[in-house]
Amino acid sequence: MKKRISLLLGVTMAFGLVLSGCGGSQGTEDTAAADGEALTGTVSAGETRGSEVDTAGFFVSVLNADIQTADVQKTTKDYEVPWNIYDRLVEVKVAEDGTSSIEPSLAERWDISPDGLEYTFHLAQGVKFHNGNDFTAEDVLYTFTRMLTEEGAMNTESVDQIKGAAELLAGEAETLEGVEVVDDYTIKVTLKEPFAAFLACISTAGASIYDSEATEAAGDQFGMDPALTVGTGPFKFASWTLNDRIVMVRNEEYWKGAPELPGVVIRIIPDTETQTMMFENGELDIIDLDFVTDAVDRFTATYPDQIVQAPRVGITYLTMNHNQEPFQDPKVRKAVQMAVDKQAILDALYGGRGQVEYGIIPHGLIGFNPNQAPINYDPEAAKALLAEAGYGDGFTMELSANSADSDTTTMALEIIKDQLAEVGINAEIKNYDESTWLETRKAGELGSFLATWTADFNDPDNFMYTFFGNKEKTTVRSINYADSETMGRVAAARGIVNEDERIAEYQALEEKLIHEDAAWASMYSRMHLWAVSPRVKNFVPMWSGVGDKMYYSVSISE
Repeated sequence: MKKRISLLLGVTMAFGLVLSGCGGSQGTEDTAAADGEALTGTVSAGETRGSEVDTAGFFVSVLNADIQTADVQKTTKDYEVPWNIYDRLVEVKVAEDGTSSIEPSLAERWDISPDGLEYTFHLAQGVKFHNGNDFTAEDVLYTFTRMLTEEGAMNTESVDQIKGAAELLAGEAETLEGVEVVDDYTIKVTLKEPFAAFLACISTAGASIYDSEATEAAGDQFGMDPALTVGTGPFKFASWTLNDRIVMVRNEEYWKGAPELPGVVIRIIPDTETQTMMFENGELDIIDLDFVTDAVDRFTATYPDQIVQAPRVGITYLTMNHNQEPFQDPKVRKAVQMAVDKQAILDALYGGRGQVEYGIIPHGLIGFNPNQAPINYDPEAAKALLAEAGYGDGFTMELSANSADSDTTTMALEIIKDQLAEVGINAEIKNYDESTWLETRKAGELGSFLATWTADFNDPDNFMYTFFGNKEKTTVRSINYADSETMGRVAAARGIVNEDERIAEYQALEEKLIHEDAAWASMYSRMHLWAVSPRVKNFVPMWSGVGDKMYYSVSISE
């Protein structure tokens, strides 16, 4: 057994988090605040940390900005290196039909108790960390404990449903009560209450498993010094030259089989015109078209056989504040749903690259219902509903614009304004500075606004509970949905142990919330496009359609 080391790590008291589970506060929103302060103080610009490597034949990728750290417990955005140098107990896999599931990884299998409280993970044997250490249950205990005790730690939501997590986070305990090492390759995790999204939460980058001995020995240089930053993943962190490049090399002893690529060079190039030039000159093997939006049509026309795309697992939605007149009336809310031509907006702003959404659970997420009834663009039916509600002559409403909104969001609001005018609704766009917008929304007093919520763990809970889990959650989004019985069902669904029953309940709730109560106007989800070099084979986007890339499946044919 690996030498047991002290787990009495320095506990930070500065979080002040509300422990509501992985779905309670994670997720990515286009109006989200920035990440924490940069952690680059220990690395000088131009300084190279790690070993010099001959990168001939390596895959060449690019990022617009340098990472802060490769320690996933100290970042909420720098995941490209971690996805490739670490593994997790479970991973998300996407089938050919686009559906996704939670699959074994470092945990070969698991048993869940009938009450949904105990997860017994049976771990893969013979797995080695990059430094040669054996992976054991001790490392899982260490990782989950460090997530709750390391100073400045982030992503604590991934494990805060574990029994005793709140006490450990608050400094009221010295060990994590709900995690028991049964033997070297068996670990039991007990939750404080049933939470069916737990497996999805620990499939995230933030739940990557660390080597207890190496991480502890590295101290604050873990994630900063490549030589001290080890995982079990298919690539090793070889070197990092600040604001220039990151190099990862193939893990020849990878327990799932060594990747075909000898390594990956990630160039740091903020200027997208330079990225475009380098790609077209053959100096880059991939370019994220999110950052060259003005050239997407040219890329798709010029390199039609080199475009790889994947749906963004997220949803753009238009809110209606149920506390504000006349949105107390569901007929008015339904009229707005039918008055907005979502496909026209998707076509105008994104060249049709995406799909119209009708509910809360988007395409690509576990629990998506492909058979839900569409909400069609029907301005005449919208006018009839408004007349039934007593607003045949229309009304005036606010569309709340955030100064931090993208240009495309601003343009979408203008299109929505024009479409609403066609049914007699006078939508006035009111501009807010970002801090006022956020404060007003949090108070539940913001008018209608357009936003996007993107999944970071693969479960309906990340969407349903975030917006409709209780009165507080719907208030801080300025939706103010008032049906306490339905919100109680949303909260209760988190603990349904039988997966088929849970998904059926979520889909029934979606029908109630969107198609019956018109709680918001679902809009669309978008496609994410990359252009790849002709020599690149088998590049597979992340399940969620985000910009981070995993390189294990990729190969190069010269």
